[in-house]
Amino acid sequence: MKKLPFALNTLPTFTAAAQCLSFKAAAEQLHLSPSAVSRQIQSLETSLDTQLFVRNNRSLQLTAAGRILLNSAQSSFELLSDAVTNISKDSTAHRLRLSVLPYFANNWLLPRLAQFTALNPEVQLSFDSESTYKRFDADVTDGCFRFAPEPRDDLEALKLFRQYAVPVASPKLLECHGWSGDLTALNDMRWFDAAAQPDLWQQWQRVYQCESLTAKDRLSFDDAETALQAAREGLGVVMGAWPLIERDIQQQRLVCLTEPHPALSETYYFVYPRHSRQPSLLAMVEWLRQFQTQD
Repeated sequence: MKKLPFALNTLPTFTAAAQCLSFKAAAEQLHLSPSAVSRQIQSLETSLDTQLFVRNNRSLQLTAAGRILLNSAQSSFELLSDAVTNISKDSTAHRLRLSVLPYFANNWLLPRLAQFTALNPEVQLSFDSESTYKRFDADVTDGCFRFAPEPRDDLEALKLFRQYAVPVASPKLLECHGWSGDLTALNDMRWFDAAAQPDLWQQWQRVYQCESLTAKDRLSFDDAETALQAAREGLGVVMGAWPLIERDIQQQRLVCLTEPHPALSETYYFVYPRHSRQPSLLAMVEWLRQFQTQD
């Protein structure tokens, strides 16, 4: 790379002074002292061995060399600004910020995400894994997974699939209690509650008409993911989310104690700005369509 005959930091100072035709005004614009501006201009003129300003008592004028340098500097700054803008646009096009609850991320999204990244290796994913839902804010997220989308004209909601609440426990725990499919065995087990849905067990009991069941004792967890992990460890029974826990069932880490019931279900949606043309977001929407169900 060709070495410049002057310190690069003097060029913005020269440009400001040349545009203002005042060292004092340039100093205010650059948050420098007038003497600092004057010293940088003198350093630039010395490096170039050329006078750039005609200094009168109360005014400045550009010399012919000064006008040439100003035109070249302005063109260079414009080119640099355009390059930075293009780089920024390219980065935004490939960035994808997703808002997703930890339970959904760990049990459904992450196990499937390798397929998306293989198809879209240029997409740069980032996650906001808050434990509670927040109002959709396009300044901080590009898309989010939700049960009940906000009724907003500026948002699109892609319907994905239904989630069913079912009681699950580890095979080890069920073996210890001689599980044979009789729900009364739950009287001798510990039940786990998640703070976000404290009445989920009560809803399940009403649906299955087993309000007489009473847990041996109960534990409450701040988040559903921790409660699910405790169930995997054989510490108790928890209301799991089918099909999010499908892998746990297939790999025999957990067992469903009842069948999924429509009265204990909610629908997942992927929510995103309606008029967005962001390539990475549109790629995610297209990828998610394969998981849509008809119910």
